[in-house]
Amino acid sequence: MTRRNLILIHRGPEYEQDFKEISEKVFAIDSDITVYSLATGSTDQLPVAAWRRPTLTVALSSAFNLEVRRGPVLKNRQIDKLAQHKIFQQAGLSTPPTMAYRCGMTLDPILLGRFVLIKPMDLKLTSKGDGIHLFRRERLQGMGPADFDAKHKIHQDRKGYLVSRFIYTGKYPSYYRILTFCGQVLYIMKHLCTVPTPDLDDADHVIERGNVTAKFNKNFFLEQYPEHFALGQRVAEAMSDIPLLGIDVAVEESTGTLFVLEANPGGNTWHFSSPSSKERREQLPDLVPRMKAQYGAFDIAAKALVQKTHLLAA
Repeated sequence: MTRRNLILIHRGPEYEQDFKEISEKVFAIDSDITVYSLATGSTDQLPVAAWRRPTLTVALSSAFNLEVRRGPVLKNRQIDKLAQHKIFQQAGLSTPPTMAYRCGMTLDPILLGRFVLIKPMDLKLTSKGDGIHLFRRERLQGMGPADFDAKHKIHQDRKGYLVSRFIYTGKYPSYYRILTFCGQVLYIMKHLCTVPTPDLDDADHVIERGNVTAKFNKNFFLEQYPEHFALGQRVAEAMSDIPLLGIDVAVEESTGTLFVLEANPGGNTWHFSSPSSKERREQLPDLVPRMKAQYGAFDIAAKALVQKTHLLAA
C-alpha cells in the first residue's frame, strides 16, 4: 500500500479534540495515512522526511503558518455573494435572482416578483442578520438614499448592497443550514424563528421594519431531510475546492421549491466547537450530540478525508 500524508489545519484550540477524534477515525479506516492535525496559528513544521510521501492538506482557513512543500491544498476562503450566485446558476441550482443594488435602479417585476430583500454584501453583517430588510419591489424602486433611515446600514456599508427576490417560507421564517465537509453532508439543521413575518398586506413601514429572517429567536430541528441532503451534495460539488461549507437553504411555502440562499465558505462554520456557537451549545447541551448522530458526522468526515487523500494526495 502507498503511504500518504493528510494534513488537517483547524482554526484553534477549541477544535483540537474534534479533529483528534476524526484523525483517529481516518487511521482506523486506512493505517497507511499519516494524519497531522494542527491549528492555523501553530508554528510547528513537518519533518523533512515526511514530505517524501504524497500529501493532501485540508485547511479551514485561507491563512496558516505551515509551509506546504508538496501536494494540493484544499482551503476555505471567502467568496463574495455575487460570485456565489454565479456559481449556483452555472451549476443549475435554484437560487433567488440576485444583483448589486443601487438607489433608483429598475427592478424587473418578472425576475424579482412583488417583494424583494435588500442585504449587505459584507459577509460579517449578513451572518448576523444585520441590515436585511423586506420591501415591496415598486416602493424600493422609487427610493433614494434620503428615503432610508439615517441609521440604516445602507449608509455605512462600503461594500454595497444586494437586492434579491424574497422567498416566503411561511408565517414564521425558517431556513436550513447544511454543513458539508470534503463534499459530504455532515448535518442538516432547520432554524425556525419564533417571531412571525409581517403580513404581506401590511403597510410598507410595518413590512420594512418586520422580521423576515430566522437569525434570532429561533428553535432548532434535526430530522431527516432527503431533498436537502441531495441539494447539499450538489452545492458542495459546485464548490469542490472549498472543504467546509455552511450552506443556507430556504423552502418556498407556496411551491415547496428549495432555494440555495448562500454558502458560507470562510471556514467559521464548524459549529460542533466553533467559538461563534458557544452560547448556543451552552443553552442546548444536547444539540451537538444530536448534530453528530443525525448522519454520523465524524464518521462521514473521516471517510470523506480518506477518499480525498486517495484521490488527490500527490
